[in-house]
Amino acid sequence: MAFLFDPLDRNPDLFTLMWVSGLLLLVGSVVVYNIAQNRYRRYPTILALHEWVFWPVAIAWGITPLLAVIHVPLLLLLLVQLPALGVVLWATFVKFPPLIAAANDEIRRRRFVPPPRREERARSRPTPAGRRRTHRR
Repeated sequence: MAFLFDPLDRNPDLFTLMWVSGLLLLVGSVVVYNIAQNRYRRYPTILALHEWVFWPVAIAWGITPLLAVIHVPLLLLLLVQLPALGVVLWATFVKFPPLIAAANDEIRRRRFVPPPRREERARSRPTPAGRRRTHRR
């Protein structure tokens, strides 16, 4: 339990893991966010989900290398990381699934073209060559 209150410089493996993973996750989240902004620009619900996931990840993993370099205890790093993880999980699995399902239903409703009804006969239209006549015998 003492390792939670020790500075990260006492455990070099954990120190390296924290600052390298912080930089990699920060860069990766920025790249994924930018790609998603271009790909889903017509779907505001999915863009809102990406916003809710991006900002906690960017903030938490953006300050992790700084906190690792100034040798804060692991407990402080966890106090930053765990609430960010909680927000991401809540947004992904609680807040947005019903909103995305409703948006998908609306998209399907807009794209659906009902088939023509069989009982309603459309008025026959003349062809450019005129009406075809049956041969009289």
